[in-house]
Amino acid sequence: MTEFSAFLPRLPFLPVLFPIAAGIALLVLPTGRTAGLRHAYVGFVTLLNAVLTVALSALTQGELFTLCQVTDTLSIAFRMDMLARVFAVLVSFIWPLVTFYAFEYLRRRPPEGRFFVFFLSTCGILIGIASAANLLTLYLFYELMTFMTLPLVMHSQQREAIRATVKYLFYSLAGAVMALGGFFFFHVYGVSMDFTPGGVLDMAKVAGSRGTMLTVTFLTLLGFGAKAGMVPLHAWLPTAHPVAPTPASAVLSALITKAGIIAMFRVTYFLAGPDFLRGTWVQKALIGLALLTIFVGSMMAYTEKHLKKRIAWSSVSQVSYVVFAMMLLTPQGLTGALLQIVAHALAKSCLFLSAGVVIYFTLQGANYHYADQLHGVGRELPMTMSCFAAASLSIVGLPVTGGFVAKWYMASGALSPELGWLGAAGVAVLMISALLTAGYLLPIVIDAFFPGDDYNYSTVVRLHLPMKMRLPLLLLSAGAVLTGLFAGPLTRCFGQIVGAVLP
Repeated sequence: MTEFSAFLPRLPFLPVLFPIAAGIALLVLPTGRTAGLRHAYVGFVTLLNAVLTVALSALTQGELFTLCQVTDTLSIAFRMDMLARVFAVLVSFIWPLVTFYAFEYLRRRPPEGRFFVFFLSTCGILIGIASAANLLTLYLFYELMTFMTLPLVMHSQQREAIRATVKYLFYSLAGAVMALGGFFFFHVYGVSMDFTPGGVLDMAKVAGSRGTMLTVTFLTLLGFGAKAGMVPLHAWLPTAHPVAPTPASAVLSALITKAGIIAMFRVTYFLAGPDFLRGTWVQKALIGLALLTIFVGSMMAYTEKHLKKRIAWSSVSQVSYVVFAMMLLTPQGLTGALLQIVAHALAKSCLFLSAGVVIYFTLQGANYHYADQLHGVGRELPMTMSCFAAASLSIVGLPVTGGFVAKWYMASGALSPELGWLGAAGVAVLMISALLTAGYLLPIVIDAFFPGDDYNYSTVVRLHLPMKMRLPLLLLSAGAVLTGLFAGPLTRCFGQIVGAVLP
């Protein structure tokens, strides 16, 4: 028992190391040569890592594990605190579902061997971002994630995919350069680089450079916001998602954008501190940018006809809901931000996977896949479009869904008296965005199930979905609804995070 207790602090690093090593090993192991062996290997690694992550989330108590001491004040270290546990468990639920979906989907979009090398490694890197104990570790894994996901976007190696990859790389590096400046300033003006609830700034040092530190914090948050698709560093997202294979699109939208959110969360609540930012121009500017992104993303999605681009523009809007709520710096707003992370990840991955099923079965011969091509597809793929409908209701924010509960908390936090007109404007933008969201998602569902009198119902042939595709859709759509019906346990869990950073 004593030996296990001594070894326990090292365990949180295993869910980071294991999938990265397994992905690299896929390049040389015999299992990578045939589809059956490859699927067995990737499936086993993914499931085992998910079980390991969930078990460690329950067993560990936030112990610090230092992998490498770089200097006297800088280290590469990991800590499974409550925020890390929430995100790691979310990754561990969604990743295996998308992986098994990919086994079927990629049969028509080879080479899948190369895809799973980077796909497995990205899983470990995401958990590394979540469990990073300091800014150096976070930044290192944040950069690794960029380069590990580039091949996922460029999977088809067509000209359009290569252009999208270059654009994704440019915006990611631009954001990373902005965030790098923050690294140096927090190192100078902070008492530590370790993530500490409430912030690490030494106010005696900051006193004469408050304006400079506010500017640096703003640029750092804006740089990390590039991964979250926040204006003005958002243009990569609607370009990269449509050209990537659907399993990659699903995790790009559902989880990889949240890596940017996790980084922004750490800077706001664990480095700068809410007391330092509250009432400043930085808070107001980021709320304004988040609201602008919400509106722009909703409008672009509403006018976009391409199916995957429409869902991608929706992600631009919906992820910035989290930024808006997080920057309110109120308990209700922060609770809404955490709920939105979970609800959006479940619903958006379901939307992309559902769209992928439609493309896989009914639009595989087309170079472009538009929303108006889905007339009557609900008759051929009723289960798929039912799951699409459930996820859409959560994205819109209808009652009993996870999206509704998240947006309720956001609106409650925005109406806090100290926010004044800015909070009221936020609620107005949320309502307008909800109407636009209903306008670009629900007509797809209506047309799919009720195509009109001119539709030839006699030609309908119901298509059989393989279990590898069917089960992920059912579980993700159920999760999008159940997170609203049973939001109580989630809010109590998030209450520990909120209580730690906003006492």
